[in-house]
Amino acid sequence: MRWLLWKDYRHNRLIVLTALVLLLGPHLIGLGILCGGRWVKMGTHNGQAVYWTPNGKDVIGGATVYSFVISQLAVALIGGNAIAGERVDRSAEFLYSLPIQRRKLLASKLLLALAIVATIWLFNALVIFGIILYETGGGPIPLPDHVNWDFVLVMANGAITALMFFCVAWFFSSFVASPTLAVCAGLISPALVASGIASTDLLLKMSGLNELSGLEMALWYLFLCLTIALACFAVGTWHYLRRVEP
Repeated sequence: MRWLLWKDYRHNRLIVLTALVLLLGPHLIGLGILCGGRWVKMGTHNGQAVYWTPNGKDVIGGATVYSFVISQLAVALIGGNAIAGERVDRSAEFLYSLPIQRRKLLASKLLLALAIVATIWLFNALVIFGIILYETGGGPIPLPDHVNWDFVLVMANGAITALMFFCVAWFFSSFVASPTLAVCAGLISPALVASGIASTDLLLKMSGLNELSGLEMALWYLFLCLTIALACFAVGTWHYLRRVEP
């Protein structure tokens, strides 16, 4: 299994590098803003130059949000290149000629994808945790009086959208020999679901029926994306395991 993981890493090393750039890029920009903001002149006061003093918490928090959002692109890249990429360089034919169970090949691909996803979530979670510790001065973290359901819904949307990216790209990757097509299919799939829900809401409004509320639209988005993602992953995996020709 270690050899298979190393093989998948080498096959997807450009995607791994892209994931690191997408993950760390916003944080490096935020660090540059914090370090260089003191030289940005905002004006003068009593004949003295006034320089911009960026709010560290806001800058780091904004960088974390941007990092989390754009890093999801790497999830679609790894899903679309996992299977189809091996058909492009013809390494799939070599792998299937070896006495290796296809389930082990599948497990290796999924472990690499999980490692990338876990790195994205854990790194940004540690940054947020660091901000909270800084605000509390290292003391005990105060628990909120109530659950912030808006925040929960945003995080759920982010997780489900990333799952949709990967599973749809994985589905197309198992059927086609073009990683680009598989990645593009994964990236546009959440937009298609969202536009379908918006179109349904517009039709209801034009028909004089009760339109969907914002919460209902969000819940429908979560339900449809989760259903489609699981179905695409199941079918794509089944096809990969049973495919005769690489």
